[in-house]
Amino acid sequence: MKRSILVSIVITILLYGCSNNNPVNNDGGTPSDYVKIYTAESGSKKFEVYSMSSSNFVYGFNDLGFKVYLNNVEQNQGFVKFKPIMYHGIGGPNHSIPVSDKFFFDSNKNLFTGYSVFIMYDTAAFWAADFNYNDAEQIDSMIIPLIYSSNTKIAAWDNSITQRTYFLTMLSPSDPRVGLNDVDLMLHQTQNMTDYSEVNDAEMFIRPWMESMGHGSSNNVNPVMISGGRYKGKANFNMPGEWFLYDSIRVNGNFITNTPTPKFILQVN
Repeated sequence: MKRSILVSIVITILLYGCSNNNPVNNDGGTPSDYVKIYTAESGSKKFEVYSMSSSNFVYGFNDLGFKVYLNNVEQNQGFVKFKPIMYHGIGGPNHSIPVSDKFFFDSNKNLFTGYSVFIMYDTAAFWAADFNYNDAEQIDSMIIPLIYSSNTKIAAWDNSITQRTYFLTMLSPSDPRVGLNDVDLMLHQTQNMTDYSEVNDAEMFIRPWMESMGHGSSNNVNPVMISGGRYKGKANFNMPGEWFLYDSIRVNGNFITNTPTPKFILQVN
């Protein structure tokens, strides 16, 4: 971000055409499970944002796609960069989020695809984003809306040895049931809250625990890395009620999780 916050707001309002769209049926060969959620436009440049996750940018994981138009011609080569920044007021701390380094074009979806993880929701702050196409065309400092999701589960902790902050995001289960549930997690690290990287070499050891009954469960499958910082396994909840899902994480032979171990609280039906 090169502009001050106040200048960014003024430029956004006066010069850029920005709209937050209601969910619409997609055209141009875009899969119907994507909805258009946002448009950033300036002069001959336009970026349309599509999502599989929500009808808006949402706190937590966002499965995103982009369309790019230059002089009203849709582009299908190269990449898109998307850089959101959260502003906590003038002089306050600002930070970014885990997001795909580059959104590459997927011809099957007719979109530049990737993800973002909005790690914080704060009604006293606001988000603005830069949109970049092929490092040649860009629109800066567009204010974007963010809605809250009660389904979002993110664990964050600092590690004094590695001097990093870690973010563990649960993608599933979002509606856990009695029995064996798929577990889908993303792990990121940062040293400055501006630049994030996926952690792809971790070992995870999950432990479901029902605090009220004082027992855990068997037949769990520890998540293993699939790709792009994502780890998949299975958790067994053998009765309904409130469960804790602990995750101890080791990298290069050393545990990066603190004590107590990060946990997610799940209501199992």
